[in-house]
Amino acid sequence: MVALDSLQVSISAVGMWIHCYNSLANFHTQEGQFNEVSFLKSLDSGLNIEKTEEEMFKPLRLGFITLAHFKFDNLFSNILRDLGTLPQKPGYFNLTDKILEQCSIPKQGEEKDILIAFAYLRNSLHNNGMHRRGRDLIITIDGFEFKFIKNKSIRCASWPEIIVLLKANVKVMEKILLSDKVRNIKTEIRDDFAFEHGINDKLLN
Repeated sequence: MVALDSLQVSISAVGMWIHCYNSLANFHTQEGQFNEVSFLKSLDSGLNIEKTEEEMFKPLRLGFITLAHFKFDNLFSNILRDLGTLPQKPGYFNLTDKILEQCSIPKQGEEKDILIAFAYLRNSLHNNGMHRRGRDLIITIDGFEFKFIKNKSIRCASWPEIIVLLKANVKVMEKILLSDKVRNIKTEIRDDFAFEHGINDKLLN
């Protein structure tokens, strides 16, 4: 519940910022005509309208990748810690291997590739948009091709691609949470931060 709630909050925050931008743009509309000069002045932007929107939303878009991926990372870690089966070696690749194994999902296949693709997007931020670490991967999801080739730039981080990849990761998360191994956990899976700040109680009540 903590992981899903946090993911929903991150998604909602993105929507709020986009609505805020659109509302400000609408504020600068008179008699059906958009006042671009006034709008850009209110943003203190020296760029044109297309570049302004691109640069304003880039930190939001890339930041969302990181925040959303951390929810999956932390959730899987908490589940495996509760099961007493955390991988001996650190890293998301090993973490996903272990969680898939525990939930009787193949460690090699579509589910693994979907989880890794999301991690590759996040990791590319360490290298200014380049794919440096991990095996090459090409996967198509809902008509979108996600291509990660070593030492090549990544060109699959637009809003539509992020949404498609996020939905695919949520479907894998669903398989994990509804697996027999996880469903048979009868006690609360502790999230240390949520426990310390009383977030668990707020969600349950």
